[in-house]
Amino acid sequence: MKEVANMCFNTTKPMHRLLLLASFFLVSCGGGGGGAVSTAPPVPANVSAMARDANNLISWTAVSGATSYNVYWSTSSGVNKSSQNKIALANNPQAHTGLNNGTTYYYVVTAVGAGGESTESNEASAKPFAATGADPLYGDQWNLMNIGQKGANGASGVSGEDIDVEPAWVLTYQGNAIKGDGVRIAVVDDGLEIGHEDLAANVAANSLSYNYATGSTDPTNDPADTTSGHGTEVAGIAAARDLNGLGGRGVAPHANLVGYNLLQNQTASNEADALTRGSPDVHIYSNSWGPPDGTGILDAPSTLWRTAVDSGLASGRGGLGAIYTWAAGNGGNNVAGQLPIDNSNYDGYANYRGVIAVTAVNDQGKQSSYSEPGANLWISAPGGEFCDTHAITTTDRSGAAGDNSVNDATYGYKAYDYANTNYTKCMNGTSAATPEVAGVVALMLQANPKLTARDVRLILAQSARKNDSSDTGWTNAGNTVPPYHFNHKYGFGVVDAAAAVMLASSWTSVGTTQTQLSFTSATSSPNTPIPDALSSGVPGTAVTDSITVANSGITSIEYIEITFSAADHPYAGDLAIQLTSPSGTTSTLAETHPCLDANQNLLATCPPYNAWVFGSARHLGEKADGVWKLSVQDGEHLDTGHLQSWSLKFYGR
Repeated sequence: MKEVANMCFNTTKPMHRLLLLASFFLVSCGGGGGGAVSTAPPVPANVSAMARDANNLISWTAVSGATSYNVYWSTSSGVNKSSQNKIALANNPQAHTGLNNGTTYYYVVTAVGAGGESTESNEASAKPFAATGADPLYGDQWNLMNIGQKGANGASGVSGEDIDVEPAWVLTYQGNAIKGDGVRIAVVDDGLEIGHEDLAANVAANSLSYNYATGSTDPTNDPADTTSGHGTEVAGIAAARDLNGLGGRGVAPHANLVGYNLLQNQTASNEADALTRGSPDVHIYSNSWGPPDGTGILDAPSTLWRTAVDSGLASGRGGLGAIYTWAAGNGGNNVAGQLPIDNSNYDGYANYRGVIAVTAVNDQGKQSSYSEPGANLWISAPGGEFCDTHAITTTDRSGAAGDNSVNDATYGYKAYDYANTNYTKCMNGTSAATPEVAGVVALMLQANPKLTARDVRLILAQSARKNDSSDTGWTNAGNTVPPYHFNHKYGFGVVDAAAAVMLASSWTSVGTTQTQLSFTSATSSPNTPIPDALSSGVPGTAVTDSITVANSGITSIEYIEITFSAADHPYAGDLAIQLTSPSGTTSTLAETHPCLDANQNLLATCPPYNAWVFGSARHLGEKADGVWKLSVQDGEHLDTGHLQSWSLKFYGR
């Protein structure tokens, strides 16, 4: 049993939390105890109450000898055991409606054991949430509102290079401001401090969070692990509370948060579980994790993981489809003059058709130095650079734990980061960009709850802002309506919250993944030798092959999977691979690159492409029928092999 969901607590844990709602159907926990205990347990200590959007959070310290607890409540002070309002901890409040009437609630807690019930604890009150003032760190959040703020190095950002979220917040749906109300985001990461002062008001009710290390429903990092605040930082970027006089604010500052600390016990089965857990109550799964970056080696997920994503797309959100935002990877950083290392298409998580691959830009609106390119990229969002230049402001684990303290000691960032260690301005990476997109999706789903997973992807692509317009990598797919702009550095551009919400509010659905068309081509098996590079940096002659697609029924492509084999070539990193559509649009699937070990040492061999599945978003909106061409070129000498086989699978309408 999960500890909080069951509501009869294992008293070996030091702290229990109960999500209490405005009205209850009251049932009692089974008494119990056993043993010859003749006195009631001690009075529960440290009772506190915190109001949240849909519930109140009541906390206390466990006491010896207690087999259960009773909570007594009233809407006036002076609560005691004679109160008619009693909650015994066998009750699971998951089906109850939320606290939404603006009333202050008062609570006392008693402990129940074999010898009876203790006297009442101190009284705690939960005052309803109300805006109490501006968020003091909001001015630093250039990712939300870039007015040219200066970074730590004194350089100014470019005004307007942000996600354009302020105009979205003033839009309304059914009389409510568009701030993510009613939408739930699961942060799949290393932990989430659910009691954080700037997050607790948004933490979802009903014990939906899960701790993969302990089996409890509190995903807060183990107090003994003081080094990481990654998941808490991610959560704050997506949905830190606004206008509470604390910290900054999230992209969707009223969205509900759920935490799954998968990375504390990462197995294939847990990875799969984390992407369907909580369904259908979880709408968006934000994933700022993946295989190691910067090696250039192919990393494929398990079949369990792919099956879980497919299941979420098919049945999540009542059949509309769960939304998966995914960090595209931080392995793009390379030494000047050398070949780039990683590409997001070498990551079988980030290039899977069911996820929205998110890459990062800096405060200039240009590709962040670490961001990986890829034909699979869908959207960009601000991830910044580094703390000594301009990174992202967000929540950090409270007190001395988390990245604020660690960064001070490890990277010398003490001169840059906040004195209040509940927050940090040093978050960066595609890890930071990904929850921004999750927050934008939450705004979209509030504006139009009927959007399918396919709709969300298309709206993001159509509404994205074309950044870094002078970059020569921008092209439009041939003969598409609308004409999508795409860049291997940026996908379809930087996410534009206001434009996405406006488009979402009037969107006509294209259907669910269950109604999406798919078509798999015949496999071409040319087994053609790939000429070796003449010397280092002088590539060999490219070999090409073609597949003719006919009668696919797909006139508007939404994604392509390309299965490629050159299994006898011992160094996959030598090969540059491109796919060209019938209209002449080319997507780069792989580039010549070195393969490195975890210590960044050059590897003598690089595991080959053996039925590797690339993904391409670049051909969005094109027709599937026609002649598709594949080009393979060896860019580094010494290793040789063959273009053995390849095939295409199209998804679209």
